[in-house]
Amino acid sequence: MRPLLAGAPRLVGDGVKVKHGASEGAKRAVRARPRRASSQHDAHGRELGRLPRYHQLWPRDVLPAPPPQQVAIEVAAASRNDDAAAAAALDDDMVVTEPETGSTALHVVAAAGDGRCYLESARVICGKAWHLLGAPNSDGDTPLHCAARAGNSRMVARLVELAAAAAAGGEGEGEARARALVRARNKRGETALHEAVRFCGHDHEMVRALMREDRWLASVVANDGTSPMYLACSLGRKTIARELHQRGHGISYSGPDGQNALHAAVIHDKVITKWLLEWNKDLVNQRDINGSTPMHFAASAADPSFQFTSFVFTTSNLETHFVGSYLLPQRCLTRLYEWREFPFPLLLEAEPSLAFQPDIDGSYPVHIAASAESMVAVIVLLTKYPGCAGLRDAMGRTFLHVAVEKKRYHVVKFVCHCSRSFRPMLNVQDKDGNTALHLAVKQGELDIFRCLIRNRNVKINLQNNQGNTPMDLALGKVRSGFYFGLTAPRRILGMLNLANAQTSSSNRRRDQMVEYNPSLNEGEESSKIKDFAQIVGIGSVLVATATFAAAITIPGGVRSPGDVSPAKPGMAAPPPAGTPVFTGKYAFDGFVVSNTLAFICSTLATFSLVYCGVAAVDIQRRFKLVSFSLAFLLCAARSFCAAFAFSLYLLLAPVEHGTAIAACVMTSLALLDGLWFLITSFHDTTVLLSRRTRLTFLKVGIGFIANTVYLFWPYLVIFGYMFIDGAKHLGEF
Repeated sequence: MRPLLAGAPRLVGDGVKVKHGASEGAKRAVRARPRRASSQHDAHGRELGRLPRYHQLWPRDVLPAPPPQQVAIEVAAASRNDDAAAAAALDDDMVVTEPETGSTALHVVAAAGDGRCYLESARVICGKAWHLLGAPNSDGDTPLHCAARAGNSRMVARLVELAAAAAAGGEGEGEARARALVRARNKRGETALHEAVRFCGHDHEMVRALMREDRWLASVVANDGTSPMYLACSLGRKTIARELHQRGHGISYSGPDGQNALHAAVIHDKVITKWLLEWNKDLVNQRDINGSTPMHFAASAADPSFQFTSFVFTTSNLETHFVGSYLLPQRCLTRLYEWREFPFPLLLEAEPSLAFQPDIDGSYPVHIAASAESMVAVIVLLTKYPGCAGLRDAMGRTFLHVAVEKKRYHVVKFVCHCSRSFRPMLNVQDKDGNTALHLAVKQGELDIFRCLIRNRNVKINLQNNQGNTPMDLALGKVRSGFYFGLTAPRRILGMLNLANAQTSSSNRRRDQMVEYNPSLNEGEESSKIKDFAQIVGIGSVLVATATFAAAITIPGGVRSPGDVSPAKPGMAAPPPAGTPVFTGKYAFDGFVVSNTLAFICSTLATFSLVYCGVAAVDIQRRFKLVSFSLAFLLCAARSFCAAFAFSLYLLLAPVEHGTAIAACVMTSLALLDGLWFLITSFHDTTVLLSRRTRLTFLKVGIGFIANTVYLFWPYLVIFGYMFIDGAKHLGEF
């Protein structure tokens, strides 16, 4: 009993119909579950070797209905002598179909693989029921579609060969039948070539097999207008795109929504973009349904070579675009991009007028580039055609307005860095009268605002159509009530104040301005203060408890009565029992002062937080207590860290002096927790020096000193006392 055909594809359905009285050879098309499957695979993962073994479930001529979604068939013939019986069994009444998808046995075999067994299975099925080659399922897919979608290139070639061999009228009829098979379209209007381009990867053998039968196949487009060439460009399949161009006749470049292959290529692959411009230059002028040319798409392309990503404690990728924009001249960068043959310079060279053509929304390529933060397009456009900087969209916005609204920091920084070239653009107003600075304040984007206000050419007192200056908008953005003091709106308002920015109150009564009469929701503010007191109170109590325990169990312990020797004549009396062992040490004095200061500050913070949580206290008083408690808690934490460092030094210095010094140095990093606040304040202040306002170095210096004293006054107290004490008593450090 040598099987002529063996395969184990799974079918989904309600049952298998078998003609009553069929021969034993036909009855070997059985339903079964595989015990185990062992097979060999080729380099592409396709099954070639042994097939699953099955339990034979043939108690009667008609099979019982199988469990839903669990039908498997194996097509086999008992022997060469039984082929006639098998053929009789495999007639139209025995075609296994799945009611929901309408797939036949040939659909399943074609999608299952293209190993030797599957290819032989397809041959036998077609030999008995050749009409299944063109039979569509419920989606209109033929077995050829299924094979192409599964990436089975050998199966695709076999089905095409079977279609040609099934013709009874000679070679001409066979070619016509094969051509009709490859041109068959499913309900989406796609041929098997569409599926081959989509799923075969960079292996073009399947495409070649289909194109060999019909060189005009690449001209067939889907119902939505998608052509095989458009799919190849969308997926970046260079080898397939070249194969379609070399072997096809009358190639279609169309895509959905009025696009063409060049719209897709400029985003995905620069090599295909160059080829398309050589094959059909007219593609550059075609617009889609939104009026976008391929240049609009190229302007939105990313700059992958100028990005890096950090995944450490960030809510999004940290991308730094275009480091070279701050190091190299614009013309050098433009030549570099042209040498690298990026899509945008290629399109601009092919058709320069595209830079001045808007889409249906009035957006030019420069607006698209600014919105997408495509630095290649921005620099090339503004270098070769500086007039693009003045183009306005339907809302009267320049590319700088768009960059600020979309929070594209690198575009804004590039413009401010090249302020001589783009000086007129910095103060252009849109249809609402807003400049880029107005929009930066509205967006609350601190980095962009800082970049703009640093530039002395930016006017800070211009009014928009509503009569609001940036200062008016900043006052409206700062919310009243209990909020963190270093939020972006508060810092923006502070920088405008330091820059002597003016409000429009000279034209209006100040008492009638909403920003000067903020409303306060006392219920909401009381709830926030209560939550703050509960959370921060835990920290203050912990610090108070730890400092109290440290005062009782001081480093080194205390002297016991047995440690005290009698006083000798002419010498000072030794310290009495119960006194600290390290008394008189310079570091011990530092520990005592630090621990005491930490205990006092944490205790005051705890009592203040108790009053903060009491709703009976006036809300304004509770605001003051919140600030008071937070300031003292921070001072307590810094003092406690200093006490910890002194304690480690006292214990380790006698035996490991180097380790003691290292421990103090590492602890000092925690002592500088206020450095971040100091740097932030200093940065916001010094950023205005370039504007040459009345802000002087003396004013900056006074602010810096005031913030330093506020943040680090516990250290001044601790080390100030130690300095004075050391000057009086030169103790051992």
